[in-house]
Parts: sequence; C-alpha cells; structure tokens
Amino acid sequence: MKISIVDLIGHELSEIFPNIPVYKENQKGGFEEPSFFVEKILTKVDPELFDVQMRTYNYQLVYFPKLDEPNDDMEIVAEILADNFTQLSDYAVIRNRVLKQSAGRTLLLTFSIQIRARRVDKTIKQQNMKFKGGIAYGR
Repeated sequence: MKISIVDLIGHELSEIFPNIPVYKENQKGGFEEPSFFVEKILTKVDPELFDVQMRTYNYQLVYFPKLDEPNDDMEIVAEILADNFTQLSDYAVIRNRVLKQSAGRTLLLTFSIQIRARRVDKTIKQQNMKFKGGIAYGR
C-alpha cells in the first residue's frame, strides 16, 4: 500500500484540532497533554471475486486530556470527534466509532476503515497482435 492511513488520520485530526499534536509512535519521555496517539490494532482481509479484497483496518485513537479539568476536556473532545471525525478526505468513511472514557484518564476512540483493494496486474497487454484478414465474399 502506498498510502499511509495513519498519516491520513493524523492529517484529519490536525484539521479538526490544529493546536494538538498527533503521535504515531510511542514517546520515550511520555506524551504531552493534550495530545493524540494513533495505532493500528487489527486488519481483516476478505477475498472477493476477480482478485478483489475487502480490507477492514481497525485503529485506536487515544486522547490525553489537559491536566486541569480532564473530564470536561475529554467530554468536549468526544463530542467534537463524534461530530467531525467521520471520514478521511478523498479516501474512506470512518466506521464503527466507539468512544470510551477510561479510568486512566484517557479518552479512547476505536474505529474502522473499509476499502476495496485490487491486485495490480503487471502483465503486458497486447504485446503483439497477429491479424489474418480478407475481404468478405471475395470483394
């Protein structure tokens, strides 16, 4: 795959929350608050006819809220995500969104992205063509 879905997710989040950093790797010193962390948790591939696959990518988004009034912050961010984080522009719809406030003072959003993928056929088409022709009825 040439497109990084995690990068598309990060771009979409930065459009919604321009002042909040989005991480896709663990940070040695920990995450600053507020911030997002995105990770892929599961990929499901269902084969279909003619080398087509239905691929479902499942992701988890973790929001680390502001240290002052974290519950209010998580509630506001959850509503903004529910309203605005609905699709990756020009790519796919975000499906099966589930928001949960964890006891560890983080907001968790799990969701999936479903695409149809087709294997690229690299065989040479019409490399040469032999033609045997004539005039119909001897004309």
